[in-house]
Amino acid sequence: MNPPVIARVTTASPEETEALGARWGAHLRPGMMICLRGDLGAGKTVLASGILRGAGAPGPFRSPTFTLVWEHRGQFDLYHVDLYRLSSAEAIEDLPWDAMISERASAVIEWADRLPDSMRTPDRLEVFLSRPDDSPLGREVRAEGYGECRRLISEAGE
Repeated sequence: MNPPVIARVTTASPEETEALGARWGAHLRPGMMICLRGDLGAGKTVLASGILRGAGAPGPFRSPTFTLVWEHRGQFDLYHVDLYRLSSAEAIEDLPWDAMISERASAVIEWADRLPDSMRTPDRLEVFLSRPDDSPLGREVRAEGYGECRRLISEAGE
């Protein structure tokens, strides 16, 4: 297995964070998993909105915190998943993963730190978001592309 492609990006505003997601989303393909990690308010939903928009899904986008999953139709099926309210591996495993990550669908997952390692697909982008001390609106974004998701970083020019 090839080592991941790693990118580090600092954005200055929510608009720049969303635009970064849109660049990645433009290269998203069925079968890929995007795993977003970060503290509350780190920008996961903003980045997810950009990814969904870049992949061709119609908006508006909002976090599926209470519904757990939003399905969006774009060039292919896109699922926006929020694991914040799920505390057990069993509850997470009960979600319809086979439908959400397939040859016809991809998933963008908020609070992916709760996703068991055994459920992570080989073609995934692991994204870590944080707030820099000197910029209340900016975000520090570190992404690791595995498998086919290595292309998301290289083709988006990050």
